[in-house]
Amino acid sequence: MRALERLGYRAIADRLNHDLDKCPPPAANRDDATVGHWTVQSVRGILTNPKYTGYQVWNRKARKKRGNRANPVSEWIWSPQPVHEPLVTRELFNAVWADRGSRQGSRSGAEPNTHPATTRTYPLRSYVVCALCDRRMFGKVSKGHAHYVCYRDELRRSEADWFDRHPKALWVSEKILLGAVHWFFAERVLGPHREQHLRAQLAAEAGTRQPPGSADDKTADRVARLREQTAALERRQEALLDQLAEEDGTGDPETTRAFRQGIRSRYDRLDSERRTLTAELDTLQAEPSASGGRGELPDPDLIKLLPVITTRFAELPEAAQRKLYDAFRLEVRYHRLQREVGLTVTIPAATATDLGELTRQTVMPSPGEAPVDQPCFGRPRQDSNLRPSA
Repeated sequence: MRALERLGYRAIADRLNHDLDKCPPPAANRDDATVGHWTVQSVRGILTNPKYTGYQVWNRKARKKRGNRANPVSEWIWSPQPVHEPLVTRELFNAVWADRGSRQGSRSGAEPNTHPATTRTYPLRSYVVCALCDRRMFGKVSKGHAHYVCYRDELRRSEADWFDRHPKALWVSEKILLGAVHWFFAERVLGPHREQHLRAQLAAEAGTRQPPGSADDKTADRVARLREQTAALERRQEALLDQLAEEDGTGDPETTRAFRQGIRSRYDRLDSERRTLTAELDTLQAEPSASGGRGELPDPDLIKLLPVITTRFAELPEAAQRKLYDAFRLEVRYHRLQREVGLTVTIPAATATDLGELTRQTVMPSPGEAPVDQPCFGRPRQDSNLRPSA
């Protein structure tokens, strides 16, 4: 449910609670602590526990210097071999772990927002990213037409290197993006010639040497900056703790209480900032580089596990479309300066077979429908002045 459908913890708990006989909830060590149903915490505890892979894992928590806080994944210590019977493959666990945090702040499903002023839904909610600032764009209606918007953050991002290049308000039409997404799935993901397109693209990328200033160099620079910023935050936290330890508490009780609360508040803000930087650092270190320096090489044969679909994708219900977008980890990156839409999907090896079956069940081609040479999904508007790059 997490790796394939990308459901949130709450959505998984709700689904499990529909049939507690089939999916019995976990029982706590103490009877008085057992709640009798699945919770967000119990689902998260299972999905983030690497020991279900059969391996023993140490150093997940920093218990000495920083209290009971989580260590970065890069500091975990895995046993060389499995030490007990696995309940899940390590590949599937890694697929779930690599996806953590990518949907933070975005709910599962296609249902409208519960806010009383909500009048419509946005099919590409949570998938559209501004390539300038790497933030998710949000849906907004202007003059009766839906758009996706990214505002420049004047308060918190004024020091960012992209700030001066970012328009105050960046807009792109939903109709244009949907046309590009529908064409992309028809031509590159579910179309009859998708394997030829993929192999040609991989061959072209393999023959391209990364010049100085490439994506790999930028990633390495970003990792170095994140490490420096994280170390600086930790030093500031240590300084606050030293300041708190030096306070003798012999003054006015109200003043002492206010002083300690102020220290606590500043420490919590620094810790929140440090956790955000650490999460980004873990993600960058886990991703394969553009030149293939880390991670596994792409396997073009995985795309053969997907069905060839000739049903008009645009006519599918929004809930069905979003189900596939989630399963394929769709990302739509809007490059404002290049007037380009970059479209990416991922087929994880751990779930590729299930992904093909989920696609068949979701799209449900009409009986007797034969494959065609030309997809009938419809191409992006030619007058949009945007070019999709698969």
